[in-house]
Amino acid sequence: MLYSRFVSLFFCSCIILIATFAPSAPAFATAWNAETEEMLAQIRNNPVEVLESLDSNATERQTPEALATRYYLISQANGALALHEQALSAAETGLSLQLDTESSLYHYLRLAQAKALNGLGRSQAAVNQARASLQWARKNNDQRLLNYAISVNGYLSITLTQYSEAQAFFQEGYQRLETHLGMFSRADFASMLALVYLYIEEPEQAEKFYREAETWYREHDVKLELANTLFGLGKTTLATGSSEKGIALLEESARIALSIRDLQGAAFSYEAVASELIDLGRPDEAMSYLDEALVLFTQGANPFMQIKVLIEEAHIALQRAQPEIAQQFLDRASSLAVGDSFLPQRIAIADSRARAYASQGNHQSAYAVLLQNRQNRATLQKEINSRRILELQAQFDLEQQRAKNALLEEQNLRQQNQLINENRIQQFTIAVIALLFVVCILLTWLYFNSKRQKHRLEQLANFDGLTGLMTRRKTMEDAEQQYQLAHRHGNHLTAAVIDLDFFKQINDKFGHQVGDDVLREFGDCAQKHFRKTDVLGRIGGEEFLFLFPHTDTEASIDMLKRFADKIRKLPSRLEIPSLSVTLSVGIVDAQHYRSLTQVIAEADEALYEAKRTGRDKIVAGKKANTETSS
Repeated sequence: MLYSRFVSLFFCSCIILIATFAPSAPAFATAWNAETEEMLAQIRNNPVEVLESLDSNATERQTPEALATRYYLISQANGALALHEQALSAAETGLSLQLDTESSLYHYLRLAQAKALNGLGRSQAAVNQARASLQWARKNNDQRLLNYAISVNGYLSITLTQYSEAQAFFQEGYQRLETHLGMFSRADFASMLALVYLYIEEPEQAEKFYREAETWYREHDVKLELANTLFGLGKTTLATGSSEKGIALLEESARIALSIRDLQGAAFSYEAVASELIDLGRPDEAMSYLDEALVLFTQGANPFMQIKVLIEEAHIALQRAQPEIAQQFLDRASSLAVGDSFLPQRIAIADSRARAYASQGNHQSAYAVLLQNRQNRATLQKEINSRRILELQAQFDLEQQRAKNALLEEQNLRQQNQLINENRIQQFTIAVIALLFVVCILLTWLYFNSKRQKHRLEQLANFDGLTGLMTRRKTMEDAEQQYQLAHRHGNHLTAAVIDLDFFKQINDKFGHQVGDDVLREFGDCAQKHFRKTDVLGRIGGEEFLFLFPHTDTEASIDMLKRFADKIRKLPSRLEIPSLSVTLSVGIVDAQHYRSLTQVIAEADEALYEAKRTGRDKIVAGKKANTETSS
């Protein structure tokens, strides 16, 4: 936000300087005919009727502009029904008609294409074209197109988890619209702002804006948007702990959606109701909602939500002690989760499949699935980290380019003004000096900010955000360095692989929040207990790798015993008496192995032996023939 303010200050200075010498920009506005305006309004009430009307209209002998408008309406109606494949196809067909790239209609279709790509989970591919259309709308002062561009760019930012940026877009739209303009009203951006607050877990703010939108939609009988708003309001109400009230809002949303044949909207509401019923311990009631949602998501060709519903149905089957039926649901989900974009879904499916195997007593298969899933999680995390770094770099480069462009524009303006009126040279020089001062401040700030960003990115890459311990990559780098030093100088180096016993049961019984608290306390305790020179890293969900330089196995076991005693006291620190937290540890002397890989493998074997023989113990590797209770 501070960066945006500096850039805003810079552009404001440019605008003040330019205002005296540049003519006013002409105002443009998209001019839809009366029939198109009526259909755009009708999409907000009954998009299915619009699609049926468009299907019945002949397309022969229509101009390219008329055909493109028709495909834009088709894309909008399908998008309103969450039928993103159909929406994308229509937008791309309209763009294939080779419209004038300087026309509003061309940019409407480009934004419709970006909106559909976002709905299909391909947000990164849509960002550049959405930003280009936003800039075009600003440059040409096309107010209606600008509203649409702001909304699309805001939704893209949400999908890319750039919530501050999304909030800025929607806040701009909210402040711009005192009255209804084209497709948008102030209530629309109120609903969008509510969605941002829901994602950043501020339900009170979300409810405030959702209520504003709900009131307007009810007064103006805008059914589709009312259904969507009630869905968001229902989710917000559930987040505040009002289960029955939230379920009632979701059911009302589904009824309205069905009345206008928005089957996907109804399906989302049913799935949300089912999820809450499962959390309330009412799986039998939830199952009927899930079955109905699955049918509707299948009709809408929505594989992501089909997979989510199938996993939830598998969980209910496991609660009913029906692992074979659960496996059938998971098999159906696996057949849908094909392709790189489904990696998070495949991870969720694998977790559920491991539970099913375990409930059947097939622990070997469960272990194999979880072992593979650990690699999938590492791959997913790597992709997320890489994508975030690229996004931050791209954003930084864009802002730098904007500053350079603004500086160049100012320099050109200065030359023009010197040619136009020499009597204004002194005034102009003063303005330039002031502007260059702002530029210097901005560039100085950019320099120091880039250093802070670099440090922050290094922290994010090297240290786990939950435990404060080193990430797997950083742990392996430091561990290899310590291993090489120990072998080169003949020093002791002890390695320990540590696992929190029955951690999954902690998550299942007490909830993931308690699980996160345990991990957080574990990391804090480790950093306080061990030395600054020790390598302390998190290499899996509840698995850790510790290395102790210049320390033999006996001394390391003694340190780990004391550490394990502290960990056993975590339940009292968390004020959860029924909670039990213990450690299983595999420990080896790294001097006896020819590579770090062998060290970790032997420590893993020792850890497995600790688990197999009852857990809550420290087991040394084969080079040290002792077994010690922790």
